[in-house]
This record gives sequence, structure tokens and C-alpha cells, in this order.
Amino acid sequence: MADNNKRLSEIQDKLVKHIQQELHSDEDFMYMATMLLKHSMVLYKTFLEDDQIKEMLKTVGDTLSDDLHNAYKYFDMDDSDGGPTVH
Repeated sequence: MADNNKRLSEIQDKLVKHIQQELHSDEDFMYMATMLLKHSMVLYKTFLEDDQIKEMLKTVGDTLSDDLHNAYKYFDMDDSDGGPTVH
């Protein structure tokens, strides 16, 4: 399980860095989140059986935490350079 969590974390970090390159306006955050959710659901139903989706969602529920998955850790809230920036 630890190896799986490490690999998931690596993938998440790479995905966040890639997505951040495309975010230019406040609306882009909502568009990106909506697109990711929609396409994730399509992929889940395409590649996974219902039992696998249930297991995946259970794992997400068991491992999701505010500390580990806090979006604000990706933001520099220092206003000295004109406002918050995404890393």
C-alpha cells in the first residue's frame, strides 16, 4: 500500500504541474476541474468494473485527508509580488 500511495502521489504531482501551465484565469480552475471529473468518470466506466470502481472510491475515501490533499499547498499566498501564484 505504501508503494501504491507513493506512486499515486508522484502521478498527482506531475498532473498538477502540467495542469497549472494551462490555468490563466479564475474561470480556468472550474473548467479544468469539471473536465477532469467528467473524463475521469468516463474512464472509470470504460476500463473498470463496478466492483473495481467501488474499491477505488473506498481507497480514495480511506486515504483522502485535508493535510495531504490541501490545494493551498500549491499556492504562494505572499502578496509582495502582486498576489497569490500557483506553483
